[in-house]
Amino acid sequence: MRHLISAINSDAPQVALNTNEAAPEESYTIESADSVLKLYLDTDEKAPLMAALQQVRNAIIEDLDQVETVAEIYGLMYWLLADHGVDNRGESLEETADRLGDIDIENDTDQYGELIFHLKDAVERLYDIELD
Repeated sequence: MRHLISAINSDAPQVALNTNEAAPEESYTIESADSVLKLYLDTDEKAPLMAALQQVRNAIIEDLDQVETVAEIYGLMYWLLADHGVDNRGESLEETADRLGDIDIENDTDQYGELIFHLKDAVERLYDIELD
C-alpha cells in the first residue's frame, strides 16, 4: 500500500491511491494506517487536507488485511464512526454494529448498512490479528 497526497498546502490536495509515483514537493507519502492516523490527528477538521485523508482512510478500510495492529483498526473505525456522527458509547465495535443494525431494522432503512459492513470486517480483522 502506498498512497500519495500532493499539493498539501492548497485548497484542493490531490490523492493518488495505490501508486508508485515519485513524491513531489509539498506532498505526503502514506504507506500505513499508522501514518494516515497520525496525519489525521495533526490536521484541523475543516482543513482542505482532511478530505484527502478521508479518501486514503476509505481506501485502507476497503482492504483491512493491510492493517497490522489492533490500535490502527480501532483508530480507523473510531474516525469512521465520528465522520458518520455515531458515538460508540463505550461499546465494542461488534456491539456498535449490532446497535446500528437494530436502528436500521426499527426504522426500516439501510442508513447504516455500509458502516455496519466495515465494523464487522474490522471485528473479523481483529480476530485474525489475535490469532497471529
